[in-house]
Order: sequence, then C-alpha cells, then structure tokens
Amino acid sequence: MSFLGMEIGEAAAPGYRLKRFSAFIIDAVIVLCLLMVIYTITGRPDFPAVKAAMDASQTGVAGQDSQTMGDVMLKLFNAAYLQSLLIWFLYEVVTQTFFSGATIGKRIMKLKIVSWDPNRRSVKHHFMMAVRSAVKFLSLYLFQGFPFIIASLSIFANKESRSGFDLIARTSVNLEK
Repeated sequence: MSFLGMEIGEAAAPGYRLKRFSAFIIDAVIVLCLLMVIYTITGRPDFPAVKAAMDASQTGVAGQDSQTMGDVMLKLFNAAYLQSLLIWFLYEVVTQTFFSGATIGKRIMKLKIVSWDPNRRSVKHHFMMAVRSAVKFLSLYLFQGFPFIIASLSIFANKESRSGFDLIARTSVNLEK
C-alpha cells in the first residue's frame, strides 16, 4: 500500500503511527496553551498585531500604500512565528530532557525517543535529541514547513517508522515497555 507515493512499511506495531500523531496533537495543544499564557504575560508572540496589520493591508489606510502595509504585516508575522517556534523548541528540549526522551504528549501515549546505539551516553543522547528538535524547527522556520511535512510523513515510508529527524539524530521513537 502506498501513501503520497511512498510505500507504507508494515513493521510498525498496531496503532503506533496513530500514537505518534496523537502525541504530536497533545504537544501542539500544550504549546498553544503555553503561547496564550506567555502572550498574556509578555505580549509576545503578538499574533493580534499581525491580524490587525493584515486587516489594515486588505482594507487600506489613507496615506499608506498596500505594499508598505503588507511589508509591515509580514515583518510582524515573521517575528511572531519565530517566537512561537522558539517556545515550541524550548518546550521540546526541556520536556525531553526532564522525561528522558519524551515530551508530555509522548509520555501520555507511552512513547519514548531512544538512541539507535544502546551504548550512547546519556549526555550525548540528550544532545542528539536537542539536535533532532533543532533540525525540525530550523526546517519549519527556513522553509515554512515543507521539509517538516516531508520529514514527518517519512514515518510511513520506512519499516521502522522513523521520521527524517530521527534519521538525522540516529534515534527512534519506541513504545515504552
């Protein structure tokens, strides 16, 4: 069977991919809650200002051309987007370090990031998990999500259900025993 032109591997445990997707959704909801709390406290990331700038660029404001207003909106969006990605990155690194290889979503779904090398030392493994997260969010920032989608969909393309980020960091997301 294939999905988006990729052959779906059959080696994954029943429900494994659904657990990974569910863990991602749980973590996304947690990060959205964190973003709301941080916005309430600091006023950043300021997506309401992005919305206001977008509305102003669509309706037009006397004395300003639409190009200038569009540039302002994009500048505000890029700042808010980067701040959001940094918050998600910090959430991942902190929770993966605290829970020894799992975010809260992975923990709820009984998943854990493990090294391919059982002899990899803890410090190096934690560093590689941070690298894994950094690559993920760098691709989201630089390429606005396209490589993230491809790397995430790669869990369907290999029998071990490893994402592109797992391949780079030489890790796997396994079911906890």
